Amino acid sequence: MAAGSASFALARRGCDVARASLRLGVGRGAVSVRSKVGFRAKHTQVARSHVSCAQLEPKHPCATTCPCFENVKGGKPWPVDFSVDSSTIAEYANCEPTPLRLEEVLAMRDTQGTMHLLQKELKVRLAIRIAHLDSLEDVGTIEALRCARARLVRSFQDVRDASLGNATPEEFVSVIKMLKLRHSDQIQRLTQGMQEMKRLRTQRGEAEEDAVEVIDSFLNRFVLSRIGIEMLNSQYLALFKKKSGIVDPHCDPCAIAKLAASHARRIAMSEFDFPLPEVEISFFGLESARTLPLVPSYLLYILMELLKNSFGAVGEKQKRLLQAGLPAGQMDPIVIRVASDEAQVVLDIFDRGGGIPFQHQPHIWSYMYSTRSRSAPDGNEACTPLGGFGVGLPLSRLYAEYIGGSLHLMSMPNFGTHAFLFLQRCSSRKEGMPTYVNWLRKRALLDELHDMEARKRAAADIEDYAEALRLKGLAAEARGKLTRLDRWG
Repeated sequence: MAAGSASFALARRGCDVARASLRLGVGRGAVSVRSKVGFRAKHTQVARSHVSCAQLEPKHPCATTCPCFENVKGGKPWPVDFSVDSSTIAEYANCEPTPLRLEEVLAMRDTQGTMHLLQKELKVRLAIRIAHLDSLEDVGTIEALRCARARLVRSFQDVRDASLGNATPEEFVSVIKMLKLRHSDQIQRLTQGMQEMKRLRTQRGEAEEDAVEVIDSFLNRFVLSRIGIEMLNSQYLALFKKKSGIVDPHCDPCAIAKLAASHARRIAMSEFDFPLPEVEISFFGLESARTLPLVPSYLLYILMELLKNSFGAVGEKQKRLLQAGLPAGQMDPIVIRVASDEAQVVLDIFDRGGGIPFQHQPHIWSYMYSTRSRSAPDGNEACTPLGGFGVGLPLSRLYAEYIGGSLHLMSMPNFGTHAFLFLQRCSSRKEGMPTYVNWLRKRALLDELHDMEARKRAAADIEDYAEALRLKGLAAEARGKLTRLDRWG
């Protein structure tokens, strides 16, 4: 099959979610798009009405920071922003995304076919992420989550407008670049929002560990979906520079490890004022099985995060010895061993940084936990060059899962830590995706449950115990359905 035909074949799905007529809310009114509108003409037209920044700010919590609203800074007029009707989001969110194989990504050489694939797939994936956010009961009260949702809706709107119009592959590049820019700091925003969500849930009487479990489960699914969208966007943009895109059919993990070690060591040197250990890299196995098809930037990210942790642990251990006036001695090198056979490649990253205490090890994969202190002088949380925002380990595990691998840590307190990264050499593996959950159904069940609880309390207040008992039974059924949805996801 030709590359272009393969890309179009990938774009087909069971349910045809595209419609010739879609309802778009504009201010208080609505406009129906009944035919394709020229993409270039639509986006260069500044007609209709303009409203001031102050008028729209309450509806857009990201108004002062979102890069798509740069034009309003300095008192410039702000064009009316279209809001997407909830039924449109629901229509796309009810479709399942299509997981792609690495060999299919490698076959994406035709920009026209890849553009059509993205226009179909991105609408579904973005709509599912919006519905997933809407499943959180606090999404409307936490500014960071409202901001994240507003940006997702804007991106959904941009991709849909491009697919309804006559955008060329070159014009669609600008849409994808803006989408990447708009969501570039999404992880930081979500982490801040989830910290606030944890505070609200614990204030309502929920146990902190239960709140953290809900948050980690949400973020694992949400961020894994984000990685998939980012891969599609990056692949499309890369096609305009080289036909192979972002995938290296013969990625050398030893070369990536050497690059990651250089970058991580340079970052660590900016935080510690004494020499740091070298990184020793060795390979075990046949040279013919040394390389594998992979996205090098994803492997680089994982190794960078692991090595930053290693340098941070070794550096902090050395600092404690120096501050105590004890002989520090020579630091042991950080060791990376790479081994492979015909099926897999495994990387072992080992440091003698003192390890992780046993009581902390169950929490290392949580977004609400950091292996290093993030306290700023004013008492607020802050990031450091090595510590970041404390989400490096859970994100690294998700990237490993996305590319068909796995990440494991084995730590010995007062000694050191081994990180094992397993990677599949097969190019037919599918991208990792969260188990599909209909978030719209989950949200409806939550609303139904809250309504029944309120009616049950009202019935008990007027001593209608038969009605209260009936509603209690219905509420138990709704909880059971929610539990099954969570288990499937």
